Amino acid sequence: MLRNFARTIYGRRNWRWRLSDNILVVDDNNFLRIIVSKTLSRLGYEVLSADSGENGLSIFLKNKFDIVLSDYEMPGMDGVAFACSIKKSPPRTPVVIMTGAGRETVFSRESPAVDEVISKPFTLAEIDETIQHLSGKALSA
Repeated sequence: MLRNFARTIYGRRNWRWRLSDNILVVDDNNFLRIIVSKTLSRLGYEVLSADSGENGLSIFLKNKFDIVLSDYEMPGMDGVAFACSIKKSPPRTPVVIMTGAGRETVFSRESPAVDEVISKPFTLAEIDETIQHLSGKALSA
């Protein structure tokens, strides 16, 4: 059933990628973390989640992920510091920052660790398009 759902939404060409991407979702907002994680799981992604940058780093170091989605503003380790920490370990997993602060705020920190920024409020379609884009970039690299 999930494969048929994925084919319907993404077409035959892309559904196989949806079933193979491992994603880490890091956000201190419990509601947002659960909604994003469950929705991505229903779309065929393998998803783990964490409630802080520190917990996210611990999970990241024990698993292999294709994409990481992280909140920007979190207590303790913020999203950019988290991205910098995970980029120290190979492979250089793409990191997407989810923020209400705006793209300019994140990119003004001039961190090469952040690959993309999604501004809140966002749609789940925007997250999926970003994941597809970064997955495609990783596949062609």
